[in-house]
Amino acid sequence: MGAVHFLSNGRGVQRSGEGLDLQRLPLGAAADWQAAIVGECRRHGALSPGLFTYLERTGLLDRCTFLASDGADDPLRFRYLGAPTRNFFGRGWARQMAGRPDQDDPHRAIAQRFAAEYLEAVEGGVPVLNSVVISGLSAAPLVYTHALYGWRDSSGRRAILSCMDVPPVGRA
Repeated sequence: MGAVHFLSNGRGVQRSGEGLDLQRLPLGAAADWQAAIVGECRRHGALSPGLFTYLERTGLLDRCTFLASDGADDPLRFRYLGAPTRNFFGRGWARQMAGRPDQDDPHRAIAQRFAAEYLEAVEGGVPVLNSVVISGLSAAPLVYTHALYGWRDSSGRRAILSCMDVPPVGRA
């Protein structure tokens, strides 16, 4: 079972101690595979099917979470939830959030903090690398780095690719 328990109304239980600690890292601190994805994103220039073909061919897609909006005024929605996200938050949370806006996450404070990072990656036009610690949702905190790459097309649609490097237990 994942970190989130569901009530009969389908909403996640908020835990008083949940928290998110983000620390900006230089892009040079990215794992080799994260840097390779950033390079591939830059090579494509725009969000394209070729990028997803690359991620699938190299076996890296399942390390990523992908969010995209339907239009300029629409929210970012979870389009693909990679293994690190599914494993930590659980299958129930992943089923609940697939296709839903990121701000519908029952962990509202955490979702709002991530939204600011997503906005920076989209608006800044450069990848963002953070050390991330999510605490209070399970017995042990989730510690990882994520490389965020964002896009905005000419119609105003936005997208975010989050490439999550989760160290093996004991290495964090």
